[in-house]
Amino acid sequence: MTWPIYVTDRYGHTIYMTEERWRHAKLHPGMDDSILPKALSTLRTSKRRLDRLYSQVFIYQKGFPNLPLGNRQVVVAVKFEFDPLDGDKENNFVLTAYLRH
Repeated sequence: MTWPIYVTDRYGHTIYMTEERWRHAKLHPGMDDSILPKALSTLRTSKRRLDRLYSQVFIYQKGFPNLPLGNRQVVVAVKFEFDPLDGDKENNFVLTAYLRH
């Protein structure tokens, strides 16, 4: 696997995940490397909603069968911002991912 991993969401935004952010996500209960393809699929295909507390963070969530610990959804939090060196270029990155019942 080559890091960072780039995906395009259903709205045409490019989002990247670094290895460090994936290691952080794996600290959550039930998260391991087998969930990574599901997290990337969640980013590519699911709808998003704005986080209630942070106006630059969007939450993507998607249901999957047979997730660990009885969970039903993969949730990925993404921060949307512009590149500080090029204000016209997006810099959208994964903050974390976790499982939800």
